[in-house]
Amino acid sequence: MANEFKPVKFGCGRYIQAPGCLEVLGREVAMAHGTKALIVGGKKAMEAAGQRVEESLKAAGIDYYIYIMETDCTYETLEYLKTTVIPQQKIDCVISVGGGKVMDMGKAAGHGCDLPVINVPTSVATVNCWSAMSVMYTMDHKPIDRIWHAKEHAAVLIDTQLIADGPVKLFASGMADAFAKYIETGLMMEYYDLHSTPVGMYTSKVLAGTTNDILLNKGEKAYRDCAAHQLTDELDACIFANVATTALAAAVNYNNHSALISGGKKGATFAHAMYYACKTIYTEETAEWLHGEIVGLGCQAAMYAYERPEFETKNFTRYMKSINQPMTIRDLGIEPTDKNIKALVDSMMVVWGKHPEHHWQIMYDALQYIKG
Repeated sequence: MANEFKPVKFGCGRYIQAPGCLEVLGREVAMAHGTKALIVGGKKAMEAAGQRVEESLKAAGIDYYIYIMETDCTYETLEYLKTTVIPQQKIDCVISVGGGKVMDMGKAAGHGCDLPVINVPTSVATVNCWSAMSVMYTMDHKPIDRIWHAKEHAAVLIDTQLIADGPVKLFASGMADAFAKYIETGLMMEYYDLHSTPVGMYTSKVLAGTTNDILLNKGEKAYRDCAAHQLTDELDACIFANVATTALAAAVNYNNHSALISGGKKGATFAHAMYYACKTIYTEETAEWLHGEIVGLGCQAAMYAYERPEFETKNFTRYMKSINQPMTIRDLGIEPTDKNIKALVDSMMVVWGKHPEHHWQIMYDALQYIKG
């Protein structure tokens, strides 16, 4: 009976987005009843934000232990944190400071020990700071599976000045990734309307469409502002779209799979499957490309797969080029031979959940559109 009542995990209990908001981190830990925190931090992230993190914790009387993460989010590191660091240090709260893989590890360690988790992203290259899920990798950098967490995080704190001061490549990757909720799932299709669509899926469409509106109208200026390390209204709006509206669009529609294909149309979801396929079988070739960059390229192919109007497809392609995203499979370092494209499609069919057989040709044709 309990399995019939699955909660919608919206992501985090408290969301704070503002310049300088790290000063309230200690307060948030105290509100989560934390007294000693494990800080899981990336090296560069701690160089950028570590002093402010420590000052805020000290001011609130919170003790802490710092673990610098130098691997992918692996089960080996997770086991070490859960069985050694957390019990030996008497940790009662976990703080993640860094990028997506650090967020994933902090979430996995904290939730795995039933502790409150507070995320402090130093980039918005993905929505990992919000989602109640961790992507796990092997020690040789290949994605292996995902851990779905039973609970949401206590808080997410995004210091927007940190994002403005960070690499524009990370910010642009987040924008590219955010488009997937609307494009990859085909929610832009007109037949997904209020009268023909489950309410969660329709809500996802509205929220994902809001993300797209913000990014398409403000994203190019926000990209230039971030490159110049200027915190502007446009950059702030796109940070919110990268994280909050994107995450909510995903949360309300996670358990609805009817968007895979509908109404006899041509489309199929595959942008995220393309990322995992690339990282699984072309790990070295795509090592320098970020999650959102590959997903965004998959979104370009999805526009073709869903037979969107030519002006819409060309405008999206122009936009992605303007924020310096990869435009072809060849750009990723993968030689676009028929053999390699077929290998990608074969992997895409199973790596992100098994697709029906008729999706193979849809994805193959779409990858021809972006092969380069």
